[in-house]
Amino acid sequence: MDWTAIIIAVIGAFGAGGLGAAVVGWIADREGKRADAVAKLSAVYEKRLGALSDRADSLEKKVERLEGVIDNLKVELDGREDMIEALQRENTELKDEIKKLKTENTCKDKKIAKLEQQVAELTERIDAMNGKDDG
Repeated sequence: MDWTAIIIAVIGAFGAGGLGAAVVGWIADREGKRADAVAKLSAVYEKRLGALSDRADSLEKKVERLEGVIDNLKVELDGREDMIEALQRENTELKDEIKKLKTENTCKDKKIAKLEQQVAELTERIDAMNGKDDG
C-alpha cells in the first residue's frame, strides 16, 4: 500500500468528524502561512532589489563621470608630454648653442691674447724707434 492510499483512508475515517476538518484546516492554514511567508520574502526581495538597482545606477553615473575626468586628464597629460618634448628639444638646442659660443669665446680669447702680445711688441718697437728708454 502506498502513502496516498493510507492518507485517503485516514482522512475518510476521520472525515465524518471534527478531526478531519481540523487536519484539513491545519493543512490549509499551513499553506496560507507559507504563502504569507513567500509574500513577505518577495516584498523584502523586491525592496532590496530596488535599493541595489538604485545603487547600481548611482555607481554607473559615478563611473561615467570619473571616465570623463580620466579622459580630460589624459588630454592634459598628452599636452604636457608634448610641452616636455618641446622643452627638451629647446634645451638641447640651447646647450649646443652654449657649447658653440664657448668654443667661439675661447677662440676669441686666444686671438685677443695674440693681438695683445702683438700690440706689446709693436709698442716696444715704436718706443725703441723713438728712442724712449724704460726708466
